[in-house]
Amino acid sequence: MEYPREKFIELARRIKSMAIPPEVDVEVLLPEEDSVEYPTVVITHLEGDEEGPSKELVFNEAYWNSSLESLLGAVMHQIKSLMEELQSFEGE
Repeated sequence: MEYPREKFIELARRIKSMAIPPEVDVEVLLPEEDSVEYPTVVITHLEGDEEGPSKELVFNEAYWNSSLESLLGAVMHQIKSLMEELQSFEGE
């Protein structure tokens, strides 16, 4: 089964237009353009000029029938989760 490419292109477009903290980089990787098996979102915390911790969200077949809003919600949840982990780490 081929993944819904247009849905993930739209997801990438919507992510670029969202208000994301400047210290967070969000990259959407697509199978035909990058070396991934499934559409993948990589969320990386930027620490100055260097990359810090990151999270990967792999959208396998289980996600392909999800609405665009559900996919965006999953991405936002991972961004929030990464930020909370970093804040709790800094507080130790």
